Order: sequence, then C-alpha cells, then structure tokens
Amino acid sequence: MKRIVTNLAATTALLASLASATMAQVIPFDMSTERPTTPEPEPQITLPPTVPGAAERASPPPALPAPTPAPSPTQPAAQAPAVTQSLGTHRRYIIPGRELTLSGEYDRNTWSIYLTEGEASSPARLQFAYQNAVVVAPEASELTVTINGHRLTASSISSPDSVRATVLDVPAGMLQAGANQIDIRASQRHRTDCDVRSTYDLWTSFDTRQTYLDFSRNPDSPVSTAEAVRSVGVDETGGTTFKILMPALGQPGATAPVMRLAQGLAVLSGMPNQTFSFSASEMPVAGPGRFGVVIGTAAELQGVFPHLPQAASLSAVAAIVPGPQNDGNILLISGPTWEAIMAAVDAVVALADRPYDVRRDVIATQRWSSPDAPLFFGGEKLPLSQMGVETIEFPGRRVKANFNIAVPADFYANAYGEAVLLLDAAFADSVRPGSHIDIYINNNIASTAPITSAHGGILRHLPIKIPLRHIRPGVNAISIEAVLVADEDATCVPGATASKDPRFALFDTSEWQMPHFARAGQSPSLSALAGTGFPYNRTPDPLVLSIDRLDADTLSAAATVLSRMALVAGRLFPVETAPSPGGVGERNALFIGSISQMPPKVLSQLNIAPASITSWRPAGPLVAQENDSSRAFDQWRSRVSGGAWRGQISSLQEWMHRNFDISLASLQFLPQSDAVFEPSAQQSLLVAQGRSPQGEATWTMVAAPTPADLRTGADALAQETMWRKISGRFTAYAAKTAELTSVPANRFDLVETQPRSLNNYRLIAANWLSTNILSYAVVFITLSLLLGIVTASLLSTLGRKP
Repeated sequence: MKRIVTNLAATTALLASLASATMAQVIPFDMSTERPTTPEPEPQITLPPTVPGAAERASPPPALPAPTPAPSPTQPAAQAPAVTQSLGTHRRYIIPGRELTLSGEYDRNTWSIYLTEGEASSPARLQFAYQNAVVVAPEASELTVTINGHRLTASSISSPDSVRATVLDVPAGMLQAGANQIDIRASQRHRTDCDVRSTYDLWTSFDTRQTYLDFSRNPDSPVSTAEAVRSVGVDETGGTTFKILMPALGQPGATAPVMRLAQGLAVLSGMPNQTFSFSASEMPVAGPGRFGVVIGTAAELQGVFPHLPQAASLSAVAAIVPGPQNDGNILLISGPTWEAIMAAVDAVVALADRPYDVRRDVIATQRWSSPDAPLFFGGEKLPLSQMGVETIEFPGRRVKANFNIAVPADFYANAYGEAVLLLDAAFADSVRPGSHIDIYINNNIASTAPITSAHGGILRHLPIKIPLRHIRPGVNAISIEAVLVADEDATCVPGATASKDPRFALFDTSEWQMPHFARAGQSPSLSALAGTGFPYNRTPDPLVLSIDRLDADTLSAAATVLSRMALVAGRLFPVETAPSPGGVGERNALFIGSISQMPPKVLSQLNIAPASITSWRPAGPLVAQENDSSRAFDQWRSRVSGGAWRGQISSLQEWMHRNFDISLASLQFLPQSDAVFEPSAQQSLLVAQGRSPQGEATWTMVAAPTPADLRTGADALAQETMWRKISGRFTAYAAKTAELTSVPANRFDLVETQPRSLNNYRLIAANWLSTNILSYAVVFITLSLLLGIVTASLLSTLGRKP
C-alpha cells in the first residue's frame, strides 16, 4: 500500500511539472503586473515669479510621446546599444576643466559645484577615475576626496597601468542645495628616489569623462530660472555650452536682448569655460553642462516651438519648460514684441546685475578654485586661512600651498611695489641649510627665503618681501613652495620615502600684507580687460557693439567674448548696437567680425596694418610665400664690418635684461612708438585695443580671417587657462598650435580712476620713474644740480667778506 501511494505521488508531481511547462510555453511574458498602478506625473511648466501673471496664462503642458510598441513575439528584438548611464538616473560631471592633474609630493585642488534641491536630496554615488605615474609608491601614497568638509575616502594611489575608476556611495545629508565644496588632494611618494628632482616625476591625472556624480533619480524641475542656470555644471570635457535657438537671427533689433541674456547666463552660472552657440532652426538639446534657450516673439516661434504658451502673444514670458522631446528642461523667453522680450530678459538676469559704482570685495572663482579671490585695494592684511590654505605638516621633500588674490584694474605698482608674506612655519632638525622657501606669482618666481639654521626652528611672522612685478589686474595665483634637503635623502635607504615624521609645517595663521599702491588705469591694456573688464566696467554708459554680420558664427563669437568680459567684471554691460562702424564716435566700443569687414579707420586707429584686410588668410596651399626680409636683413648685418661687435652688444643687452631686468627700452628718455602690427598666416584670431581718435574712449577689436575662425578662436580664448594670458595691446591666437602671442604697449595713457590726492600722485610718479630709468636719472641729476646751486648761493651769503 505504501508503494502505491508513493507511485501515485510521483505520478502527480510529474503531471504537474508537465502542465507548468506547457503553460510556460503558451502564456506570453507579461510585465503588466510590474508596472505602477498610477501613471507617471507629466512635467509642468514652471514660470519664475519675476514675470507677473505668467503662471495663470500658461497653456497646458505638452503631451508625453506615445510609448514604443513592444516587438512581436515572432520577430527577434534588435539589440539595444550599450549605454554608460542607467535609465532614470541623473549625471553631473564635476571637474571644471579639460584636465585635472595633481603633481609633486603634495597637491590639492578645491572647487564647488551647485546642486538643486532635488539633486541634493537624491541618493548619489561619486565615481572618480585616475591614472598615476609608474614611480608613485602605492604603499606610501594616498588620495583623499572630501565633500563639504566631510572625508569621503582616503585610498592608496595605485593605478599606473591604466585608468582606474572607483565608485563611492555619498552618505545622506552630505550634499546640500546650493554650493557644495569638493576637495581632492594627493600625497605621493617616489618608489626609489629621495632627492628633490624625483618629486617632479610624481603625478596623478583624472579622467574628466569618468569622474561624476550619479543620482539615482531624475530631480524635479528647478524652482526658478536662477537655480536652473546656476546648476548647469560642466560636460564631460569640463566645458559649459549655452545653445540658443533664435529664429530672428539676422534682425538687428534682436542683438541687444540676446547679448544681455548671454551676459546674465554667464554671471549666474559662474563657470570657467563657457561658450555660446546660436541657431535659427536647430532645437537645443539639454544635458550635463548644456543649457538650452529658445527666444523669439510668439509669431517667430509658432512654427518652431510646439505648445507655445498662449500668454506669449499677450505679454512677456520667461519660463523653464520641458523640451519638445522631453529630453530635459530649456529656458523659453517670448513675448509679442522684442521690447517685451527685453523686459523678460531683464527679469531673468536681474540677480546677476550689479551697479557699476558698488565696489565688490571678491572676484568669483569658486566654481573652479575655491574660495573666491579676495580683492586687495591697498593696505590690507589677510590670514591665509581666509584664502583656503590649511595647516600642513609635511614629511617629504617638496610641498606647496596655493591661494588666489585679486587686485583692481587700476593697479599701477608692478615696477616698485612690494607685498609682505608674514610666514608662520616650522622645520625639523633634519632639514639642512640649502633648503629654501619660494614664492611664485602666476607661475613666475617672485621671492626666495633661504633656510640657514642647522638645528630646526620655528618661524613666527617671518617677513618675506615679494615684488609685485608679476601681479596683473584681476585674479592672481600665489604659491608657497618649500624645498627641503636632509642628510638621510643622500643615503636613501629602502622605505625612506614612506617616513611619516614631519619635516616642515606651514600654518594657516600666516598673513598676506598688501602695500598701498598707485591707482591709475592704463589704456590700452588687454590684461585689465581680461582681468576685470576695464574700462567698460567703470561707466554706466552703454558699450557700443559693432558686428559686421548677424550670422550664427559671428553672434556666437560676440556672445562668448562679451559674456566672458561680464563674468570677470561681475556685472552686466549695457549694450547698444551700432548701425554702422562709422557711427561709433567717441564712445567705448567693441568691434567683432572678420578682418575684411573692419573699417580702415578702425584698423589705423588700433595700429594694425591696412594690408591685413587682404593678406591675412588662414595658412594653406593658397597662401603666398612670405617675404622674410627681416631674416635676410639679420644675415647681411652679420656679414658687414662690425657685425661681430653688434652681436656682442646684443648679447650684453640680453644679459642685462636677464639678470637686472634692464632693457634698451627702459634706457630711453621717452618710450618708443608702437610698431604697426600685422598678423601672420598661422594666427587665426586677433584681439586689439587702442584709444578712439580723440582719446576720449577705448576701442577693442576681435577679428579673424573668416566667421568660422572667429567662432573657433573665441571659444578657445574664452577658456579660463587661455583668457588669463591675454595682455598687452595685441593678443593673437594660433588655432593649430593653441598658442597666444602678446605684444606689449610701449606708449599708453594713464586714466584717472580715483579722487585726486597727493599721495596717489606720488605713488604714480614712483612707478613711472621706476619703469623709465633714464628719465629717473635725468630728474635725479637735475635735482642734485639745483640743490648744489641753491646750497652754493646760500653759503656765498654767509661768513666774512673781504
């Protein structure tokens, strides 16, 4: 009986399994039970409060696209392409540049990113990818990542063969709405060598495409236009692109509003590498580091932008709306006329504007270098802790600390002024004489303080005088580097590089003391323009913008250059378009266009060769061979009698300039005239500045051989690393080699920017005489002779007379 029951149970189980297999073949796979019971919410149009009544007048949101039908069971589905980002996630690239490399035994980079409320509250993961030099010892090297002061990881540096990606969960509450500071630092040691030279072989380079924040869900739409712009961030190459759809691309009346909008977007976002792109028909696509704008009247956008709010035909509208393909949010600005659009633009950029006569205390740099650079106007003393420097206890051979300072555009003390670094530091007994502390300004060595004690010591407010010859208007990068020599480095026993005993300490109580310096603007001065937007940032008068063609390339270049000027100025420039270049008159003006369209009057006023209109063409097979007369002249000069003697004179001049900073120009009684400039065929963009015909205004020109070269050159020049190099009266950019060539101004006008005072005049005279040595010598000899004559006359009246 028991066997019968067992057989019956086995038979029943077999029949059940066959039935389930049959059902599995008959019933198709259905995911309906896995879908949510409620539909996804449709995106809503968000109108900022700056446009009154816009929310009530908005039309219904556009319908979601119909879902794609599932493939037929009888046909195999096409294989989906591989993607790097999961569906439903949101990605933010975080490195604000094309590259990020930490070099030496200790290096640090700090900046901030802006997150919306939805991003900050969403669960997030941080991925960073890097590759290091093969000589970096992993057991003694460490990479530390900190967010908002909380250490996220401290791991060994061990990826010499390929790029290594690390994914970390960001704890809840670590991110916040608004600015979030990211701090990445590397402590690196050499595998085998212990000398100072080996520290220059240490580096860790991050991959910008594989370093980002991943959020587990797409955040809600930003609550305001300002929040949407500030959170635009960077793309995978470290750049930020604003794509603007404007059907009225060639209308002169539309130029001023879009240029004001471009400036406002640049100042609000605060990103270092911004470019603008215009199109008359291409719909912008949103994404990481990409911000789309649609602007135009209601009539112009009817056939371009679907589901346009009905309120646009009645009043100004500025709103963050979903794109036509629901691929992200874009900024929609519309109205019945361009006058109404200008009012909407003013509402959007209101938070970015600043009155011209309100002095700012910092220059915004935190999006690529945190904190913001403090502005020194003379006589201030500030601890390094307020400029982002932390106390460092260092066990290696070479350590550096970086910070930024800023000076106004009328800084005029590069020939005589000296700042003082009041250094708080300590060094151990193992540090030997021959060690030194170097101060760099904009990558130029400015001062050196030797360490002479052989028994260690503590430096308390040690004054180190630093000449200001390398200071330029705007932001300046300062580095304090200690080079340490010890006896044990000569023997370099195994494991010596991994020692944790500190040799040197730099304390954040050290102070930077800025002297009182002369305040006088210089014109022409492209470094002042690139540093603070001078002189256009110091006047309420509109800047006259002269554009030769209103095509996409020229408008894109104009918006990129103008927005970069507004970013460094910290305010928006009122712009007035000129109907013709001849109607500029004695007003501040910015000329942008191809060189062939530039008026000859502008070229002659800026001291540019008139032949450049026809001769300046991109390098290629059609370019005529240049007549290298200068090289032939130099060859003939060496052949004639006295050529060797002149060669020795030239060598003497180079030696004097290299060792004493004395050149032939400084030994002239008056500065020599500026030579006429003609760009070469290898150069693709030219920035020039000069005075107006009567000297009452400043003219700046940005020109290129073609509109395409103009746009490419403007995009490259607007990058942070290139923009800070603009100087002199001419700056030319070569696209093929990515090199800048600057020509200094021999003669310039001093522009009065401060109330008249005897002390300021004295400082101005001191700087001018320090630059013109021969004039100083003549004045000194003349005053000495006068003193001698007066003394002799006075003594002749004293004493007995026969």
